[in-house]
Amino acid sequence: MNQISFDFEDGRSRRGRPGENHNGGHRLFFALCPPAAVERQAASIADDYGKTFSLSAKPRLTTLHMTIIGIDDYEELPEDAVFAARQAGATVESAPIAITFDRIMSFRREGKARPLVLYGEGGLKPLTRLHVQLGVGMHNAGLRHNISRDFTPHMTLLYDRKTVPPARLDTPVSWTASEFLLIHSLLGKTEYRIIDRWPLLG
Repeated sequence: MNQISFDFEDGRSRRGRPGENHNGGHRLFFALCPPAAVERQAASIADDYGKTFSLSAKPRLTTLHMTIIGIDDYEELPEDAVFAARQAGATVESAPIAITFDRIMSFRREGKARPLVLYGEGGLKPLTRLHVQLGVGMHNAGLRHNISRDFTPHMTLLYDRKTVPPARLDTPVSWTASEFLLIHSLLGKTEYRIIDRWPLLG
């Protein structure tokens, strides 16, 4: 495999590690997005749990996704990073992935609103392979690989300071992902832009 190298360490664009919250700026990440029927099911679950636990936040209906791997945060979105991310995305070989989230809970975050997430082990192995493939592709394209030993596939419904204890869903949230996306997030605006997409063909 040919290695494409870019110098992203000059300090002109990096904001911090993906996953940190910022007001303003740009984030790049790879993700899977659920179909409309799954979005409606997830919104209904979020609404039910919001009422049960008196949560003040509303579900993020227009931005529901499952992050595969974060790329980075930037003050200004650099074209070379987008190019490198596209190179990484093009290296992936994966069949469609059957995903099942059958549990819900709040992730812990000290001093911040906590993500209320759907999660589960349905599809964990192929999702982990996709996470690693993209991480290796990112490294070979000159980006940080960002591969995590603690990779936990999940879909964030909302953020709230109140905690929802772990529970099993009566009806799991399931779909088969047939593509993955490169997404540009405008931080602080809850606005996502799809830069590129690749089919999962097997």
